[in-house]
Amino acid sequence: MTTINKEIIYEEYKKQIKIKWDGSEYVMPGVIKKELDILFDDLIDNEMDILIVIDGKEGTGKSWTARLIGEYFANLQKKHISSNNIHFTTQDYIKCSENGKIGQINIMDESREALNKKRGMSSSNVLFTNWLSENRDKRQIHIIILPAVHDLDSYVSLWRMSLLIHMRKKHIQVGKSRSGYGLDRGWCRVYANNKHLQEVLHNKQKWGHYKYPEPQFCVAQNKFIYSDILSSEEKEKYREKKAEKRKAKYTEDIGEKQNADRGNFERLVKHLSEKGYTQQKIADLVSIDRTNVSRILKKYKKSAKINILEEITQ
Repeated sequence: MTTINKEIIYEEYKKQIKIKWDGSEYVMPGVIKKELDILFDDLIDNEMDILIVIDGKEGTGKSWTARLIGEYFANLQKKHISSNNIHFTTQDYIKCSENGKIGQINIMDESREALNKKRGMSSSNVLFTNWLSENRDKRQIHIIILPAVHDLDSYVSLWRMSLLIHMRKKHIQVGKSRSGYGLDRGWCRVYANNKHLQEVLHNKQKWGHYKYPEPQFCVAQNKFIYSDILSSEEKEKYREKKAEKRKAKYTEDIGEKQNADRGNFERLVKHLSEKGYTQQKIADLVSIDRTNVSRILKKYKKSAKINILEEITQ
């Protein structure tokens, strides 16, 4: 590991900073760069890790913003990122991170299924959330992309998230479009994980699910200048990985997939019960009602009794 790369050329935290390193060049808001520098110093000097969440509507530039931030952290270590740093499944993400070194950049793209608490019945989702809450000792950089930070498991958003970058959809006047307006990607609001953010995220009765702190509580309101740091070859690999994930999700037999997911989930409930967890604790961990936990455990007990009777009568 190295400290700040001396070859990075910038003027200290002005409105927009042009960063050059090893043939690459991109522009980043200075105030955001400052926040990233603070997080990186904590990783080096205080043995912390970094978890940045990027959320927002489709088409606002979440994925390339994540790649740009990942590239900045890689540059600080005199490296570049590639499509190998970007993952579309929890299994690939965990495997790569566990085999990685200090300072590795991990980007979870299309993560609405992996971290959405409303889909928490999947055992793989529970595993990923639990793993994310326990891997700080790896001292790596995690960048999670999803539509809304409100969908995150509360433990992750409350205790693990370092920074929230909320991408916004904005249109500006352009001369060549039929309407006279065009989508201007890259606008964002950046929030520190402080009391102002938590009051909104965890006070649903008052604010609703998708409210964000008022602009005066932002760390920054600014614009990333579009710049995709992947080479044409790496872009093609990225597209192929994304297409493979989509194909696997939508072309397999839906009924078989649902049965398999349900079976995995029920085995997870049984496993937690065998480890001594109470039914209420299991319900909290997997985000279901206690009555459903009881029903699943009764099903397994009934199945076990039938097996015993079959053995006795043989």
